[in-house]
Amino acid sequence: MKKRKWGQKISFFFAIFCYIMALVSIIFSFIWKGDHGTQDPIYASALASIFFFGCCGIVLQTIANTNLPDMSFKSESDV
Repeated sequence: MKKRKWGQKISFFFAIFCYIMALVSIIFSFIWKGDHGTQDPIYASALASIFFFGCCGIVLQTIANTNLPDMSFKSESDV
């Protein structure tokens, strides 16, 4: 496996964080649905949070696992 750069490591950390927040939002939406029903705007916001955190996690994990080329500038003596 190719070594990850520091930006990819940060991206992977935030992807895991987004997945955890999506799970927390799922749990919250089930609790809120049982207590208040589905007509409350907070329930709709919880569902939007699940979608948002899930999609952010997918994008960040894709960035973290992508094989990025070296984009640094090299002088002619380094070549």
